[in-house]
Amino acid sequence: MGRVGLEIMELCRERFGVAPRAFGRRDVRRLGAPLWLRAARDDPLHEILRSQEMLLASGRVVWGCVVQADASLFRPGRGDRAALVIYSPDPAFDEMPEELQEVASRLFALKRPPEPADPGLREFARLLNGSGTAARPSRAPVPRPLVGSLPVYATTVLVGRRHVPGRFLAAGTFPLIVHPDTESTMILPGRFWPPALLALWERAAAGG
Repeated sequence: MGRVGLEIMELCRERFGVAPRAFGRRDVRRLGAPLWLRAARDDPLHEILRSQEMLLASGRVVWGCVVQADASLFRPGRGDRAALVIYSPDPAFDEMPEELQEVASRLFALKRPPEPADPGLREFARLLNGSGTAARPSRAPVPRPLVGSLPVYATTVLVGRRHVPGRFLAAGTFPLIVHPDTESTMILPGRFWPPALLALWERAAAGG
């Protein structure tokens, strides 16, 4: 994206507004716990629900990329599900989301054998091949062999279909809300996405 990525990110932040923000329930629909999550009281995804008011009020928007997600999220349907994503707080990534996409691809490739020799990469490989809450990190640093000197974190989000245009993941890159006082993140609700980003998302949904 280059300059386009930077312009889209700046527009996302402009539309989201300057912190502190105050959104009523009619302005932004909050995430709720789906039935499967209500039955799992120790699931770390509950922390996202508890943190969403902080994120909406004073969070910062950054690019995020999917590493892996529940397969149902990639097609129209119902039900909110979890996804493993990466992001960086470093402003250098504002104009290079493609770099994050490459890191996400390299991380996903760790799922395949052989198991990496590097201890940090081996830990991520086992995480990616895990299941349940053990496979849901919160702001875990991505090993330097994959990202170089800039900080990149892997974290779990609850993909609320109501927050995503078209109600499914048409693409693997989208804006996230992060905050230094919580490990939780959430997808920037679609009402704050600028037309340029919506056009790219719709093109991806159409297979373009």
